Amino acid sequence: MLRIAIVEDEKECQASLIEQLSRYEKEHSDNFIVRTFFDGIDILDDYTSEYDLIFLDIHMKHQDGMTTAKKIRMLDSSVIIVFITALAQYAIEGYKVNALDFILKPVVYEQFEGTMDKVLKTADKYRKSKELIVSDDGSKRKIDTDDIYYIEVVGHIIVIHSKSGVFETRSKSLKAIADDLKEYGFIQSGQSHLINLKFVDKIKGDVVTVAGEELFLSRSRKKEFIAAFGDYVGMEI
Repeated sequence: MLRIAIVEDEKECQASLIEQLSRYEKEHSDNFIVRTFFDGIDILDDYTSEYDLIFLDIHMKHQDGMTTAKKIRMLDSSVIIVFITALAQYAIEGYKVNALDFILKPVVYEQFEGTMDKVLKTADKYRKSKELIVSDDGSKRKIDTDDIYYIEVVGHIIVIHSKSGVFETRSKSLKAIADDLKEYGFIQSGQSHLINLKFVDKIKGDVVTVAGEELFLSRSRKKEFIAAFGDYVGMEI
């Protein structure tokens, strides 16, 4: 299931994109969750890394799409951005924010379909997930790796920090968990932390910011971590 945001100040274009997405869902047996915004300011208000794809209009009344994209990239390095524009020349600017593609107005389904094919191919590596069993108030529950910010070891206890809260497990060592979750975008930043690259906001010096929280990045793992992060977001760092 792809989580999509449409940021477009023209109601007609918004409606057209929703219609195209609905058609694509039916023809490709896919499933989308779609949310709409009328300006870049709106989506940035209390932004969280919940979207897989953002359709972003270049020209909007209060905050233009390029400015919005730059601010989104400061908060979310992995979300896929596709620009919507009436002028093809603006598409060049998209490379500065690692945009995947652009769609010309008025939206034509054949072009839209090609863009969505690229989006889904790119999104495959982000949508991989599995479930872990954790302790929750004396009982056991499942938690999806897609919702985990990072995992740390405290003494002999594995502590999982996630969207749903903080949970514990004693099932495996951190190294064993790291081996299991490597293909799902997790990598160690040191001996005590295993980080989901999806939620990395920033890397600076010996600190990596994950979902707003600063964690230590060891010197011995820094090169590997930065390389893995660059590979994850699809660009060389």
